[in-house]
Amino acid sequence: MRISYNILWVEDDKQYYEANLELIDDFLDDNGFEVKSKLCRNFGEVEAEYQNNHLKEYDIMFIDFNLDDKVYGSEIIEFIRSQDDNSILTDVIFYSSDIESVRDKLKENGFEGVYTSPRTEFIGKAEKVILSTIKKVQEVNPIRGLIMAETSDLDNLMLEIINKMLLTEHKETYEDYIKSEVESTIKKNTKLANDENNNINDKISDSRIFTTFHKAKCINKLYKQTKASENPIGKEKFFSRYDESVISVRNNFAHVKEEIRDGEKVLISYSTGKEIVFNESECIKIRKSLIEFRKELEEINSKL
Repeated sequence: MRISYNILWVEDDKQYYEANLELIDDFLDDNGFEVKSKLCRNFGEVEAEYQNNHLKEYDIMFIDFNLDDKVYGSEIIEFIRSQDDNSILTDVIFYSSDIESVRDKLKENGFEGVYTSPRTEFIGKAEKVILSTIKKVQEVNPIRGLIMAETSDLDNLMLEIINKMLLTEHKETYEDYIKSEVESTIKKNTKLANDENNNINDKISDSRIFTTFHKAKCINKLYKQTKASENPIGKEKFFSRYDESVISVRNNFAHVKEEIRDGEKVLISYSTGKEIVFNESECIKIRKSLIEFRKELEEINSKL
C-alpha cells in the first residue's frame, strides 16, 4: 500500500459492486488514497487472478459469501490460504443476507483475518476494517518510505516531461535555462556540469548535478514559456507549491527523531530542529498532496 489502496472484490451482482465501490472510493479519497478495485464474479475468475499475480498487490478482499455459481466464499478463502508457496493472509470481509449461516460456516474452517457483515451493514464494516489496515502504515517508517518512494516516482515523471520539453520548438530556451540552473548550483561538480562530452540529456539524467529542485524549476519554466499561448501547459507557481508540499516534506522526514507528547507522536527534524506534529490528519494531508501532484504532472506529460 502506497498511494493506491487495492481491493479484490468478489461479487456476482455488478450493480451492487459499482454502487458500493463509489462509496468506498469516496471514503478512501477522504483518507488520502486512490482506490483500485478488481471485480471477480466467480471462483474461476479469482483463480485466474491468483495465477496472474498471486493476489500480492491487494490490501483487502471483499467477498459475497453466496455466489450464483453455488460456490461459498469460504471455498475461495480456503483456496487462497492453502497455497503452500504463496499463501495469502490479506484481511477479508465476507458479507451476506444470511450472516448467521456465514458465521457458522467460518467456525467450521477457523480462518484467520476474516470479518463478517450483513449485506445491509457492509459499508460501515468495510470502512472500519480499511481504517485498521491504514493505521498499519501511519507509523514513522512506513510513511517515510511512502514519501521517499512516491517522490522518486514523481522525480522520474518530471524527468520524462523535461526530456519531451527538449524536443519542442523552445528547445534552445530550455537548454540554456537548464545549463544556467545546473552551473549556478553545482560549482563543486563543475567538471561534471561542464563536461562537453556529456550532452544535455546526459546531464539531466545525472542526479548529482540535476536534482529534484532543478526538475521542479524546469516544470515551472514550462508553464511560463507557454502561458501566453492558447494552450498553456501546467499551472502557475509549480515550483513554490512543489517545494513546500513535497520537497520540504521529504527533507523533513529524511532526518527526524520521534517523541511521544501527550499521547501524540511528534517528529523533530534533525536538520532544522522544527517540530512536526505527526498524526492521522497529517498523513492524510501528505498522501492527498502526492496524489494531486502526480495528477498534475501526468496531465502535463500528456500534453507534450
